Amino acid sequence: MWENVVYTKAQAKYKFQQIESEPENCAPRQVKKAFGPLRDIMIKGKKIFLRDETTKINSYAFDVHMGFILYRVLKKDYGFNERLAAQDEVWRYLSLEILPDLVYERCGMNDQRFYKESRRIWLKTIWWYIHLSWQGTEEETRYIIKNNSSDEILQLVDRLGDGGYRVELTREIIRQLNIDGNSKVPRLLRRVLKLNTARVKMIEPSLSEGGIESYVADLYEYFSKNLSKVEEKSR
Repeated sequence: MWENVVYTKAQAKYKFQQIESEPENCAPRQVKKAFGPLRDIMIKGKKIFLRDETTKINSYAFDVHMGFILYRVLKKDYGFNERLAAQDEVWRYLSLEILPDLVYERCGMNDQRFYKESRRIWLKTIWWYIHLSWQGTEEETRYIIKNNSSDEILQLVDRLGDGGYRVELTREIIRQLNIDGNSKVPRLLRRVLKLNTARVKMIEPSLSEGGIESYVADLYEYFSKNLSKVEEKSR
């Protein structure tokens, strides 16, 4: 199935320009049979979310809601994995041929969110956000990311290293983000990820004393100590 998905950036640009001329009617008239169920489930998921009149499509809650559905269906029914998720061709195809109306409703006619900017393609970002935050079960993952925001999505997806994402390490960083007093530190995830980028060049987290969990705890402790010092001075 996936081996037959060939969708260059030039093809994506052409398709986007077609959609741009009449965005309100961009729902695909025909979808390849294999991807019909994916589209049906995603559109149904959107409608369920919007039944509550207090919810907004342009929100972190919507991204998380659709992210879990996308992650679940692709894994269960389409044999999806990290190798496929790293291919922008896949996301361009899904964005412009299978779910263009959904992407449009969420992001407007923003070419970066459809195909143009690798780390901004909306479907790609919500899939990777769930994958990089995964805590073993959907229930545990929902709990650990419930207090996050759209900024956390961008921060995680943007931190792509030379060798790709450090999945186990990133999941531990997310797990510890909201424990103890960590949430009190402004823009904490951005700071921790930046510090990690510097440290990981010199230290292999899995080989540090106490392993990845201890390594990540040290990252957070660095900022919690600094916060304590600031609070003491302000008294």
